[in-house]
Amino acid sequence: MAENHVLPILVEFGVGAVLCAVGIWCGISSGYLDLSQRRNRSMVAIIVAGYVGLLIFYGVFTFWLPFAPVEGPTP
Repeated sequence: MAENHVLPILVEFGVGAVLCAVGIWCGISSGYLDLSQRRNRSMVAIIVAGYVGLLIFYGVFTFWLPFAPVEGPTP
């Protein structure tokens, strides 16, 4: 796998994870997010699940589908 395919994903998701973690930490430390409330826990869980889901989506289209065999119609 060429570095030009992997590096953008590492930068995008690495920096994105750090910025998201800082944002969530700031929300919790300021009292804006109260993790004792179910609604706030659900919101954080949705953000984390969306991050992981998008990472899997990118991974499938970057690492698996370009190398999947193409089967055309048989004559």
